[in-house]
Amino acid sequence: MGLIKIKNIIAGAAAALASSVGIMDCYPLVPAIFAVYLLWNNKTILFYIGLFTGMGYFMSFQTMTKYLFIIVVSFIGIRFYSWINKRCSGPAAAVITALTTCAMGISAEMTGSVDKIQIILSIAESAVIFGTVVITDRGLKYIEFMGKSEKSTSKSLLPDKEEAFAASVGGLAKMIAKAGCEVEQGKSDHTAKLESEITGRMCACCEGCVICWNDNRQSMSQKIVDLINAVKERMDKKEIIEKVYVDNCPYYEKMVDAATDAFLRLELNEAWYRRLKENRQVIAKQLDAMAVLMEDWVNNEKCVDGHRKMKITKIYVEAKETGFTVEEVHIYENADGYAIIKADIYTKWDGGLPVGAFIKAVSSATGMAWRAAKDTKALITSICTPVTLYEDTTYYALSGIATKKKTGSSVSGDSFGMFELDSGIYNVCLSDGMGSGKRANDESNLVVDLLEKFLEAGFKKSEAIDMMNSAMVLSGEGDSFSTVDFAAIDLYSGVAEIIKIGAAVSFVKRNRNVEVIQCDSLPVGYDAEQKINPVKTKLENGEFLVMVTDGVLEYLHVKNPVEKLCEIVADAGSDNAGVISQDILDRVLLMTGGYAMDDMTVITIGVWEK
Repeated sequence: MGLIKIKNIIAGAAAALASSVGIMDCYPLVPAIFAVYLLWNNKTILFYIGLFTGMGYFMSFQTMTKYLFIIVVSFIGIRFYSWINKRCSGPAAAVITALTTCAMGISAEMTGSVDKIQIILSIAESAVIFGTVVITDRGLKYIEFMGKSEKSTSKSLLPDKEEAFAASVGGLAKMIAKAGCEVEQGKSDHTAKLESEITGRMCACCEGCVICWNDNRQSMSQKIVDLINAVKERMDKKEIIEKVYVDNCPYYEKMVDAATDAFLRLELNEAWYRRLKENRQVIAKQLDAMAVLMEDWVNNEKCVDGHRKMKITKIYVEAKETGFTVEEVHIYENADGYAIIKADIYTKWDGGLPVGAFIKAVSSATGMAWRAAKDTKALITSICTPVTLYEDTTYYALSGIATKKKTGSSVSGDSFGMFELDSGIYNVCLSDGMGSGKRANDESNLVVDLLEKFLEAGFKKSEAIDMMNSAMVLSGEGDSFSTVDFAAIDLYSGVAEIIKIGAAVSFVKRNRNVEVIQCDSLPVGYDAEQKINPVKTKLENGEFLVMVTDGVLEYLHVKNPVEKLCEIVADAGSDNAGVISQDILDRVLLMTGGYAMDDMTVITIGVWEK
């Protein structure tokens, strides 16, 4: 409360002193200080007391009347401009006040004999007013917001508890993985276990046990081991009985049955142990990926407020000039060195202001192009709204799709998704479900949906692929698998990272030159431990990446389908991604007589500089 009183007293004193600065009956600081006062929306009677007292003391009645008229007209002009444009910047207020003063001075001279010196003096006074308003308004804003930026401290994205939670999840993953290894290491010898069970069931209750084992223990044990080995080699039961591995035993056939039953049970248990081990490894892998994700949340974005204080101040100033009030603003750098701005903003104007106006203000303040995060509100109102801006990308990408379901099928088994992340990565996922129809469509849809959700959650590409693959392993049914053709295009650098899991080849179209991209791997859900080897390629302005499913290649009925499709891609002459996709599919169908023996999908992604 004391600080506000001091500001009001200073405003009144400044108004009084402005009235004392006069040259040749011109007092340019009076309308200038009044315009600045209106811009800052101060409401204090002390300003008007100081202004009118100074004018009454230092000015003649005629001069005071002139400047009162200028003040009234400037007041109406600034308020009207603010009402029309929902804001009034310092330069706009300076122009209105300067023009009002100039018009008043020149019109007064025109009523009598024309005095060129007075006209020049009026123009000079207007120029002084314009410069004073702009400099004073901007200077006061820098003083105010410089203090605010000085108080801006490095803001951690997540508190220490989240970092500790990430470490604990990583530790849990290691424990589960270790438990899986212990299950494997803890297995005892199969043969010894089977021998013990057979002798316990058959020999222990036999009346002739003493005769068989007392004098021929080693020989008897070897005979049973030979029997067990024959069972383990899946020898026919009749053949095992005919070979008589254990001679002179009245219960030999029952012993063979007992050995077979024991082995089958042990084999089933081992299968469950293997499945348990695999599932533990998969879950451990998923938990480990979650731990890495949490660590990335903590460490991936570094606050650089301390090195960007002047830029932060400029953001405050430009935002206020545009009509926004910035509560708090921070600048970050991500792991790739690209800038991110996070701000809490609102506006007092009725109806609100578009977020695009704030982006323009930030661009003006920083000298950089920016883009808003996805799901950012389009309209900023009087409610304080968090806004995140990302350094704008160098390129933009557009996709075009052409599809044809298998002839006679009700639905295509191919699924696809295209989405751009806030990180500036344009992702394309194409999945071909095994077979065709609804089941294949459901499986490929699940693959695409899982991958998209993992990437949007913040997982890295390799981790998202591993998570999706392991999830499909856990939920896999029999021999049902899907392929994945995934491309992540960095719109800052133009580098495309392509990952293929059982997918067909892709093509990079560089005018008439075509590059083939292929990678051998098993389909999704087949093996949770398979290694994924991405392929990287650079896309320049106007180049295209073409992705296809197996159905496009397999039924071309030519000696080298890949080479033929290369020719088709090269011949596609359009700059429209959708037209290229349809042209490729039409050419393929022309070669198959219009008959689709499998689901066909062609996706073309074009990259252009902004």
